Amino acid sequence: MDSVLLTQVWDVFFESMILTNKEGDIIKVNNAAKRLFALNTSRYKNTSVFELFPNKLNKYFALPDKSTGISLSYGTNELLLTITPIHDLYLLIFKNMTNKQKIKYELEDLKEQVTLYDAILDYLDEGVCLVNEDKKILFYNKKIGEINAREPDTIKNKSIFEAFPHLEEENSKLLKTLRLGKSLNHRETHFTETGKEKTILSETYPLFIGNRKMGAVEILKDITKQKQLEETIRSIQNDHDLPIPTRQSSNNTRYTFNNVIFKSREMGRIVEQAKKISRFSSNVLIIGETGTGKEIFAQSIHNESPRKKEKFVAQNCAAIPENLLEGLLFGTTTGSFTGAVNRAGIFEQAHKGTLLLDEINSISLNLQAKLLRVLQEMKVRRLGSDKEIDFDVRVISTMNEDPIEAIRNGRLREDLYYRLSVVNLHIKPLRKRKIDIAALVDHFIDKHSTALGIDAESVEDNVMDFFLNYTWPGNARQLEHTIEGALNLMYEEKKITFDHLSDTFQQHMMEEYKNKRITPPISQQTKSHFSLNERLERLEIQYIKEAMDSANGKVTEASKILGISRQNLNYKLKKYAISSEPFKNELID
Repeated sequence: MDSVLLTQVWDVFFESMILTNKEGDIIKVNNAAKRLFALNTSRYKNTSVFELFPNKLNKYFALPDKSTGISLSYGTNELLLTITPIHDLYLLIFKNMTNKQKIKYELEDLKEQVTLYDAILDYLDEGVCLVNEDKKILFYNKKIGEINAREPDTIKNKSIFEAFPHLEEENSKLLKTLRLGKSLNHRETHFTETGKEKTILSETYPLFIGNRKMGAVEILKDITKQKQLEETIRSIQNDHDLPIPTRQSSNNTRYTFNNVIFKSREMGRIVEQAKKISRFSSNVLIIGETGTGKEIFAQSIHNESPRKKEKFVAQNCAAIPENLLEGLLFGTTTGSFTGAVNRAGIFEQAHKGTLLLDEINSISLNLQAKLLRVLQEMKVRRLGSDKEIDFDVRVISTMNEDPIEAIRNGRLREDLYYRLSVVNLHIKPLRKRKIDIAALVDHFIDKHSTALGIDAESVEDNVMDFFLNYTWPGNARQLEHTIEGALNLMYEEKKITFDHLSDTFQQHMMEEYKNKRITPPISQQTKSHFSLNERLERLEIQYIKEAMDSANGKVTEASKILGISRQNLNYKLKKYAISSEPFKNELID
């Protein structure tokens, strides 16, 4: 080796190097080795390399050829040694693998972080597109791919003009931000390449490291559904079309206490309570399961009250997203959100009258806090306005769950509950006041047979027996729909039979019977040819045949469809003497 050249490059090598004679005595070390082994000039000239690594290197000095890949430890450092014979000298080059491994781990950790950030950005509800200063797309997440109807993998790492051949630079907000170095925001409606109309909010930002511009990012939010909902709400506000199915009076109501059908003392007591509280303007909370008639009571209270000549305004709080519900409740001003105009909220609309807030427990806790303040102050401030508007409204609220449970589970603010529930009305479910079922059945038959123009009189006794035993999870509303559906299937018959009940209802009936939530009613006065047990057996036979047909006669497969064991199905096949003739394959597999 040229000693002059070695001297020139000796101290600039990153790796630690030691030059020894054949006895291992250190002749020369470079700066990296001095730092690694804490050697100075006075020390290493009287030191053997064998002292640094006792009993580790002797055998390699006895070899005539180069030795590589020798693993050693020195302090906390892991080293990889190469020994090269040079005439009567030996050159030892130590690679510090501790630093290299650390760098490797750091790179791997960095890669994992980048992968994690990519995954997080892919799950955002906003579209994200990142370009560098050369207009190359570095990141394009799934959401922006959905918005633009493009597959992200076909976009990434391409020039933006290659990815979007029809893009004109002067029309691109992202490229304008990249060029000017400033943020831009805009809203636009456009059609994707697949022909779908989209309304998009776009925000673009330049990216800097220090003073150097590195690229730009665009964040898109698809607000198509929100825009459609805004237009629907504005249309509702324009038409003053409140969510009441049919108006039969000037105050937007259709029900009075005469529409409350009952025979039970319990319901009679609730009606009397409701009539008493109608005289005043205290807030009322009506609690009851879905379909129990909470709005009938709310309208009846209004029509019995001193406010009956004023408007009754109802709002289902579960049907509209929070940001739009806030505008409906409190009103909006032009510019308070995109597309907003000056509109009175329902508190203003119901001034001097009654406001029904249906399913109050479905409102977010944040909006409940704002609602509480409005109720406490009896003043409302439209979104985007500083002006407070006085109102005089009686508030009736409804809930379909126990309020204490809703408070415990964080769905209802306790302070709002006390503000709304000055008076409580609890309407029991139909299954807990079965004496009312017969009266409701007669009422619904009269109501819908007249509307349909048929001459129906009643239901058969065995059907009534079943109605009295059924749990009615949808309460009076479900009963009414069941009666109306049955009347639609009648021709010249006078009474509703099981044959007139829908397949869906009969399936529910079977499930309740099998789950022993009801017992098969026995009517001593039945005029039907079949008892309930016989009808249930007929239904069971029908379901078994349908399952066997779907399974091509395979019992194991049919039993899975029916949710019963193979042995149980075999028993029923024998019990009902179901043959294999209607099926493609053998009946028993």
